[in-house]
Amino acid sequence: MKSKSVNFKIAVLFLTFTAVFTLFRSSMSGIFSLFYAKNCIPNANISSIKSFQNIGIMLGLLPAGYLADRIGRLKVLSLFSIVIASSFLILILFRNFLFFSLAELLYGIGLALNSGTLIAYITDLQEQNQLSPNSKLMGMQVITLNLTTLIGGNIGTGLFVFRDIAPVWFALIGLGIYPAFIFVMIKFLSFSDNKASHKRKNNIKNIASFFKKRNFWILLLLNVGYDCGTQFILIYWSIIYVEKLGFNLSLVYTLFMCALILGSLLFNRISTFASSRSITILNTLCMISVLVLNGILENKYLLLSLFLLIELLMGMMSGQISATSNEAIYGERNKSTMLSTVSFIAEILVSLSLFVSNAIMKWAGNLKVMFFVSAAYFSIVLLIIPLIKQKE
Repeated sequence: MKSKSVNFKIAVLFLTFTAVFTLFRSSMSGIFSLFYAKNCIPNANISSIKSFQNIGIMLGLLPAGYLADRIGRLKVLSLFSIVIASSFLILILFRNFLFFSLAELLYGIGLALNSGTLIAYITDLQEQNQLSPNSKLMGMQVITLNLTTLIGGNIGTGLFVFRDIAPVWFALIGLGIYPAFIFVMIKFLSFSDNKASHKRKNNIKNIASFFKKRNFWILLLLNVGYDCGTQFILIYWSIIYVEKLGFNLSLVYTLFMCALILGSLLFNRISTFASSRSITILNTLCMISVLVLNGILENKYLLLSLFLLIELLMGMMSGQISATSNEAIYGERNKSTMLSTVSFIAEILVSLSLFVSNAIMKWAGNLKVMFFVSAAYFSIVLLIIPLIKQKE
């Protein structure tokens, strides 16, 4: 009975933390590209600005994992919200390419501080209370993340129509008070901050040891294929489907977030009876096929339908990544460091892919060619199939 009570409290904490910071951060998720375009940034240069976010993520990832393991994961979560709030303050004060790039750099560092930190915190709580990794909880977290992203994004797009700077203020204020919210929740649920127990100094040998682990490579390939394959859609969806195809911004945003939520729900249901290998193969092959069709077809309504199918598959794959991360770090001592190392390597490759994408778009003079490039990136995920099979 006690274990059920603790399990419930852990779930409440995990889902509430996810919901609150996602609500405020996502107010800008649907309009970053439009915000830059409205401030006279050419379309081809938006990828260059967004690449600074990935550089910031790379700069922050390894220190983030080390700090989370050493000083406490909740302290790093508080720092994450303050850094991202600072990036939004720069967007308010300055409006040019240089400061937009600086804001993206800080935003990336903030994201790095959050990367894997909350999952590491929750996995430690599960270990301390002798609870097994819970793929259903990970699926619920993705559903919560997508649902609050839908709500926050609609708030952001509504505010953007009113005034382009309004959603930035909304995000800044919300993330500024997030550290106080963390403190209140922890006190209310009678939990405390946690960190890894270090018998010796955390050094490069600890990080190098991850390369011998099968779970590390499964996580790395899954993250690289997914992140590189989705960057184009995440950056340019509003330009493609709103500016070029003429659909309403709020309508498209709401539809694609609903598709993400539906994908998360499907993963939650399918994960109870299908193997990880089967889910990965199905999602990846479907994603490659749909991306290729997007690059071939011309009808705007078919393209919108395929875009929603892409988002549904992304929702399923997000659940898969969260569940795999929870399982991979269970029993590891330096959980945050392991997850941040995976993300660090993945972000190096994502940053390179953004520069490659920028060059391809300038060479081709057509955004649609990037659907084929994204499909090629997703084929990387298929490399984990032998590893999953060997593990199972």
